[in-house]
Amino acid sequence: MTRLKVAFVGSGGAARGLAHLGVLKACEEVGIVPTTFVGTSSGALVGATYGQDIPLDVLLDGYRLPWRRRHRGPRLYMDTFIGGPRPRDLLDPGYLLSGVFSIDKLERYLEQFLPLNDFSKLHNQVFVTAADVDTGERVVFGPGYREDVPISTAVAASCCVPGLFRPKRIGDRYFLDGEIIRTLSADLAVAAGANVVIISNVYRPESRRPPERSIARSGVLSVVRQSVNIVMAEKERRGVELLSRTYPRVVFLDVSPDIGAFGYWNRFNARSLVLRGYRTALRILTEAKERGVFNAVLSKGASLN
Repeated sequence: MTRLKVAFVGSGGAARGLAHLGVLKACEEVGIVPTTFVGTSSGALVGATYGQDIPLDVLLDGYRLPWRRRHRGPRLYMDTFIGGPRPRDLLDPGYLLSGVFSIDKLERYLEQFLPLNDFSKLHNQVFVTAADVDTGERVVFGPGYREDVPISTAVAASCCVPGLFRPKRIGDRYFLDGEIIRTLSADLAVAAGANVVIISNVYRPESRRPPERSIARSGVLSVVRQSVNIVMAEKERRGVELLSRTYPRVVFLDVSPDIGAFGYWNRFNARSLVLRGYRTALRILTEAKERGVFNAVLSKGASLN
C-alpha cells in the first residue's frame, strides 16, 4: 500500500505570499499535513519557518495588532528586508548599481530567528530555489542538492527581486529570485517522493467585468501588477499541466486564491490574504477528500485528477 506523502509548493509574491499561511491552515484542518516544502521568495520564507515546525499561530502573530499578539515570533516588516550597502560594496560600483537595496538584512534576521539554520538538521524536507544570475540556471538549496549553505542565506538569495535588491553573493556566485526561471518548482516535490502536491500560487489575475472600472484606467501600478499576474499564472498553469502528464500517479492540487487587487507590498492586508488562501484551499482540499483522491493514492498510488 502506498504511503501518503504530501508536499507544499509555494510561489513568491511578496506580501501576497501571506495567503500561503491560510492554505497551510486549511491543510491542518483537513488533516493533510505536508512534510516536504518547496518555495521561492515568500514561498521559501514560509517553507523555511513552517517547515521546521514553527506553529502557524506564531507566524500569524506578527501580523496581528500589537495589543493582540500572544507570541514572540517573527516580525517581517518592510525594513526587515531593506538593507544598505556593505563597505566592500562601495568599492564595486558595478555591483552597487545592480539593485537598490541589499538583502543581507533579511539574512541576518533569519539567522537570529530560525530555530535551525542547517538544511541537514531538519526532519522535514525543505527546498529553496534561486537563479544563478550569470548562468541563468536554477539552483536548489536543500537535501540532496546544496546543503552547505545556511537556510537564512538560501532564503535571502531566493527573495532577491531583480532591480529592487542586489544579487545575493554566495561564495563566488550571485543569485536572484528563483521565479525568474520557474514560477513553481513542483518537480522537486515529486523527485523528493511526494504523491500529493499542494500548490499555493498567489498570482491569479484580477478579474473585472463591465460596468466595473477597467484596470487600464486604474494607473500604471495596477496595469503592471495585472501583467505580472497574467504572465506568472500562465507559466504556473502550463507547468502544472506538464507535470500532471509527466507524473500521472501524482495528485496535483492547484490552489490559486482570488487575491484581487491586493498589492505586493502591503502587509496590512494580512488578514484578508490569509482568509482568501484558507477558504480557497479548504474548498479544494475538502472536494478532493470527498472524491476519494487521497484514498486512491493510499490504495493504488493512482491520481484522480
